[in-house]
Order: sequence, then C-alpha cells, then structure tokens
Amino acid sequence: MLEANWREGRTAAGLVYGYTCPDAAKYPDQFFWDSCFHALAWSRLDPHRAMRELRSLAATQQPSGMIGHTTFWQGPARLSRAFTYNLLHPRAFQTATIQPPLLGWVWAEVAERSGDASFAEEGRAAVQRFHEFLDRERADADGLIGILQPDETGLDATPAYDAPLGWRSHPKVGFLALQAFNRRRGYAYRRVVADGGFHATDVLVNTAWILGWEGLARLGQPGAAARAEQATMSLVQRLYDPKAGIFFAEGSTGERLRVSTWAGLAPLAIDRLPADIGHRIANEHLLNPQCLWLDFPVPSTAACEPTFVPGSDRYLWIERYWRGPTWLFSTWFILRGLLRLGYERESAHLADRTLALIRQSGFREYFNSNTGEGMGARNFAVSTIAVECAAIVERGPDVRQSVA
Repeated sequence: MLEANWREGRTAAGLVYGYTCPDAAKYPDQFFWDSCFHALAWSRLDPHRAMRELRSLAATQQPSGMIGHTTFWQGPARLSRAFTYNLLHPRAFQTATIQPPLLGWVWAEVAERSGDASFAEEGRAAVQRFHEFLDRERADADGLIGILQPDETGLDATPAYDAPLGWRSHPKVGFLALQAFNRRRGYAYRRVVADGGFHATDVLVNTAWILGWEGLARLGQPGAAARAEQATMSLVQRLYDPKAGIFFAEGSTGERLRVSTWAGLAPLAIDRLPADIGHRIANEHLLNPQCLWLDFPVPSTAACEPTFVPGSDRYLWIERYWRGPTWLFSTWFILRGLLRLGYERESAHLADRTLALIRQSGFREYFNSNTGEGMGARNFAVSTIAVECAAIVERGPDVRQSVA
C-alpha cells in the first residue's frame, strides 16, 4: 500500500521530494499530518523511506517557518480543488493553513528507529523553526495555539464547531464565506482575530503541539521539555471539563463547546497528562459501549451525541467527514494512552478490532463504526498506521529515548 502511493521527483526549482500520497486519485498531494503517520508506518518497514517522507515536509518550510497543510509537488492544485482549498492564489505551491503539528514527535520517533544522529539534528532545526512560527503567529499567553477553521484540525466537518459556525460550518455554502474572510487577511491568525473572525482553541491540535514539544526535547532542544509540561498544564486548566471528565474545544468567546468527539480523548497520548484525568477519560467515556467503545472503535463522534452518524453523512452531495465513522488516525493516539495507563486488555482489543477492519474492508479512508464497512478512498495510506498500532501493543508501553 505504501509503495503503491509513493511519489518522488524533482521540481523545476531543483527541490528533490519523496512522499506518500494519501490516495492516488482522491488525494495525490503531500498532506502534513498524513505524512507524519505515513512516516510512522514506514519506520516499521523501511526507516530510510520514513526519513525521506519527513525531509520532504521540511523542504517545503517557508522563510517564516510555516509548513502548510498541503504541498503540490507535481503542479498547482486541481481546478476542482483550487476554489475550496486554503490557497492565497490558485497556483500556490502550498496551502496557507496548518494541520495538527505532530512533526516534532514523529521526527524524534523516526530518528530513534533509524539510529541516525545527523537526521535527529536536522529535524531539531526544522521543527524548532516551525514551533517558533506557531509561537509567534498562533500562541496565546498560556502557550496554547489557535485555529482559524475546523479543517486545520484535520477533522473537517466535526460537529464540535457546528454551533459557533452555523451556516458557515463545513461543507455548507457559508464555509466559502469563512474562507474568503480569512483569505482576504492572508490567513493570518492574529489579523483574523483582531477583525472579529472565527477562531478556536482545539483539543487535538494542542495535543499534537504538546507532543511536538516532547519530540523536540528528545531531539535535544533546550527548554522543550519545560514547554511541553507548561502547555500540558494549560491544556488541563483551559480545555478539561472536570464535571464531564473529558476535554472540549473552546470557541471564539471562550465558550466551552460541549460535543463529545474522539478529539476529547486525544490528550491520553500526552506523557505528562495526570493519571487521574486519563483514567476518568478512559473509564467514563472511551470504554463506554453506549458512546465510544463500539463494535469497531473509536468513532469520530460519540454514539450518544445527536449528531452521530456511523456511516456516510452527506450535506447535499458533499460528504461530511468525522461525524461518526472510525478513522485510524485516532487509534494511534488512544492506544498510546491506554498502554501508558495500564489498560493492556483493552489495548489488545482495540488493536485487534483495527486489524479486523483492514482484513474485512482493506485500507479504506474511514469505516462504519458499527459494521466495519469501508468508505471513502479505497487505497488510503494512513490506514497502514494499523501496522504501527499492532507493533506498539505487541511491544507494550515504550520508554521514549533521547535521540540528540
């Protein structure tokens, strides 16, 4: 699967690239957090290919330190996408928005598995510049970072943002108005906020941000471990709901967006998350068979939410993603947390059900969380993260190593 989706070449400007496209027909370009998961899967099979994947991401880094959501190595975005992608102009090389900033953690993991100290140092420099950009352009005083649009979370049509966005939620026609508002401001977060535009503090994005700092610490960046610890404290203080026992996103006016999605479980992956909070999330939410512990866990939206749809959900003719089906992006975050907290039996069950999805339906983009039916792209490379999930369950909780 990974080999079939591999693309490599050289641009007219002389940049050499090699990356795994999520799907040859539907998603032929390089996507930021998809590439992070591709690299994790590759690192179990061919660490050198994993290193090339991440080097291609770093090669797209702009002078500001920004690395965008999507890079168009083989030419401009297709006409069908040019008006719906977050582009400053139709022939842009890269989109102007972010995805969950997991790069630091993944780079440290690939460097450890490859045993290449020079690769670790290379990554430390690139990731530090990326984090400096996010600190400068996106961070609040408490160290958490904001988003401009739900698609920056990677969970495009998540119901978590239905209430504050209303008619502008993805993929309703108003979403184009939201994009136009942000495009006129160059997708500059602080300009959008100053002009009263939508913004939010997302749980998944900040979980990836914290994991990125944990990775930078392993890569030898001074002060990175302290930043990870401080951001974890801020995440708990700001986004954890002690009454509900789960994390919720925060809207533009500081309101708590009380919709139970898998993103509220993502902090389980953070090494410094207090154990009592982790156990509450696991016992009261994740392992609840009425909400998240379904036949093929973990659904993108809890089954106890009124917005839950386990299979295909369309608005007019457009698919609305992340409103109930299972995506394997989420499995990796949750497995790490379960193992860290000692839920070995539950971890094995989750890995087994994940592999059952692949055996039953192949490497599909997402799956019906009740029946396991595959949907979306038919050759979706991120679903190879099942290899990584099986490996971490077999090995048990790892002790992360410094790779500086």
